[in-house]
Amino acid sequence: MIGVPGVPPEFLAVRSYVALDRGLYAKYAGGDATVSLEPFDTDQAEMQAVESGQVALAWVPTPAALAEIARGEPLVAIEGMDTPDWEIGSTDPSITSCGELKGQTIGIDSVGGARYDALVAMLAACGLSIHDVNTVTFPGDAGMNAQIAGQLTLDVEHYDEATQVEAMGKGVTIVERLADVDPDEHFEMLVTTEDALAAHRALYVKVLEGDIAATRWLDTSSHLTAAAGIGQITGETPAVVAAAISHYVGAGWWNVGTAGLSPARIAGTNALDVKLGLIPSGSRALSFANVTDTSLWQAARRALR
Repeated sequence: MIGVPGVPPEFLAVRSYVALDRGLYAKYAGGDATVSLEPFDTDQAEMQAVESGQVALAWVPTPAALAEIARGEPLVAIEGMDTPDWEIGSTDPSITSCGELKGQTIGIDSVGGARYDALVAMLAACGLSIHDVNTVTFPGDAGMNAQIAGQLTLDVEHYDEATQVEAMGKGVTIVERLADVDPDEHFEMLVTTEDALAAHRALYVKVLEGDIAATRWLDTSSHLTAAAGIGQITGETPAVVAAAISHYVGAGWWNVGTAGLSPARIAGTNALDVKLGLIPSGSRALSFANVTDTSLWQAARRALR
């Protein structure tokens, strides 16, 4: 079982649902295992699930994964998504710059969640801290729905969520993008425990074969209509799903030629998170070698050539 963020699932999970729906996990795993996906409301719940063995693998935010590993949790990343798409979207057109966020109320997922950590990093770019704003918790895409309903003005959201808000008649001004203010930030990791990796390495290679095949399928423009049908698992409208898939594929969000675990981005994220206090000082020192194992992805790619 693979944990994915959000109920309904966030857009980053669309590739996983493509691999499931198109039978790619079944094709490559064969009779070794039945692969399923489990959505989680919060990053903390997802992290706890993989640490306890409730799920074998989980897609979790890189800052949260690094913090857990720094605290001594035996997690290891075997695949990733290098580029974040977090942004602060405003339905008030008068709020257009980071400095204007001081004193404002901003939607996040949970304290310590992916949206919270992204907000901390984006605020730091203009000299603000999390204490300069008010935060309100909206798990998953609930912040997007609150913006649509007029209950929330500012939200930390994905590109597709801002697009959905606009599709429902609310203009969205992007106040800040994490990728703009911190080009070295890493986004998401597929993690497992060291014990599970040792026990199921060959099976996890097969899971990664399914992911690679799904990425190649998504990268084929003639598949867009079918992909948009699968992507409606996110709860967004067909037109928004199709536009978002085109956007994310064009941006290389789902990695085609790499494991999505850039050493420079992981190091940059770790350094920033230590600076911002998201990883407490005195924690276990992290390196690319003790955070990741890219040999499984490399084996999966060789198998598909």
